[in-house]
Amino acid sequence: AVVSTQSTGSSGINAEYGELHTPRLSLIMKDTTTYILTHFSDDDDDIPLSGKKYVSDEKTKKNRRLGILFTIIGALFSSTASVSIKLSEQVVPVLQVLWFKFIVMFFLVGGAVIYGRKSLDLQGRTLYLFIRSCSENIAMSLVLFAVMYLPVGEATVVMFFSMSLFMVLMAAVFLKEPLSCRIYVALFFGLTGVFLLANPEEIIVNKSFSVSKLYGVGAGVGHGLFRATSSIMIRKLGTEVDAKVVVFYHSFFGLLIFTSLILLGVLYSFISGNFLLADSFFMRIDDSFLLMICLSIGVLMFICQSFATKGTQI
Repeated sequence: AVVSTQSTGSSGINAEYGELHTPRLSLIMKDTTTYILTHFSDDDDDIPLSGKKYVSDEKTKKNRRLGILFTIIGALFSSTASVSIKLSEQVVPVLQVLWFKFIVMFFLVGGAVIYGRKSLDLQGRTLYLFIRSCSENIAMSLVLFAVMYLPVGEATVVMFFSMSLFMVLMAAVFLKEPLSCRIYVALFFGLTGVFLLANPEEIIVNKSFSVSKLYGVGAGVGHGLFRATSSIMIRKLGTEVDAKVVVFYHSFFGLLIFTSLILLGVLYSFISGNFLLADSFFMRIDDSFLLMICLSIGVLMFICQSFATKGTQI
């Protein structure tokens, strides 16, 4: 009887303990399991819905930070390349500078693709890549004209702010990205800065304007338009196509286009009998320092394109 009473009492205590603490204990176990699966599981199918939402939010924040960082690094190398272009364009023909850029990029990114064993399959996105390559090549050509007619600092400001404007508008139209009040304010100040750089007081007060400066501003704005188009095409390509593959095809198309233009220019100079005209398309560079500057443009633009493409993708 005593044993029976003790057992009954023990069962009552356990029943009471379980009734009081089992819900709380199960809640703790559920949260712990979700945390472990969220942080240590590689299979998304094993993560509960709450854990998947947490992982998605964390990945979005991480990708956003990395995208901003990669874009800033790309802009830094692009600005450095603009300085090198400014130094070389006074002696070397424009087409030859672009040819150096693409041939260096082609070999560097080609080596990276071979080393990383990346597939060159575009997965049905050939049209997007072709539009991206054409718009990026036009944008790079306009960079040369922008820094030719404007100081490097002014040209860089015009190009990046105009690109930001067209990027936001195209992203809202084609990618359905929302526009916040903060973006409107930033665009307003950016457009005001571009307008002031165009030196409007010469037109309003002095009734005159510098044609060369107008060409530089126009080239910078055109660069922004085509560069924004290139970035939108990168987003359309998605993350399935590796960034190195995107840059590889860009350099391949660019090398093909500008090599053809140089050959046509040289051929025309020989047909017309004006052999001095050939130096306007391609010239022999005897100065080793100038040659290093031309090669450095390709290296800097390769790094710029790699970071900018990856930042735009993520």
